[in-house]
Amino acid sequence: MITDGTASRRHAPRIWRGGEIDADPFHLPQYVAVAATEFLPRAFGFIRFATIHADAVTANDSSPILGVFEWSEPINAYEGVALRVVARDRRGADKVLLVELTHATNAKRNLVVHASHDGLDAPARWRSWGRVLHLPLLIEDREGTLHPAERRLGALHVGDPHPHSGANPLSARRPLSFGQSGQPRLWGERLVGGARPPAY
Repeated sequence: MITDGTASRRHAPRIWRGGEIDADPFHLPQYVAVAATEFLPRAFGFIRFATIHADAVTANDSSPILGVFEWSEPINAYEGVALRVVARDRRGADKVLLVELTHATNAKRNLVVHASHDGLDAPARWRSWGRVLHLPLLIEDREGTLHPAERRLGALHVGDPHPHSGANPLSARRPLSFGQSGQPRLWGERLVGGARPPAY
């Protein structure tokens, strides 16, 4: 399970041969039908019919040759919601963006909940699924390795750095005789004894 800034297991490159999918996390339960992408399951005609609940995923992996295989997983068995860029053919010229529930121990239980060719809605869906299911956001690099999308230091969330006060257009209204603290630079003790003020 991913709990810090270290990379997760590497996933073999794959090709997305299915169409677009757009399950809505704000109207659970949601139903998706995902055709198999790996060669052997695809050869047997497997299609995954899955239902996503707030606390679990239930699914039927159905093949016209081998029959139906039922399974279910609690949501807490998933390590996060991953954003992936996958090729649509062997040439790799065309890409598709996938949002996928990523299982912590069994990649065969991963479930794509969004697939788009233009990728316009993928980031919003990715964040929404993570928020609704209370799962971490993961992102895949070019080598197929998943990383946490949010940096954390222990229990402390490390956000993006904020611009300094000089980047604020309102700071231009401050008199030039004042430092960043907003206090006068020409303090009396500095004039008398040459001391540096505590805030400059």
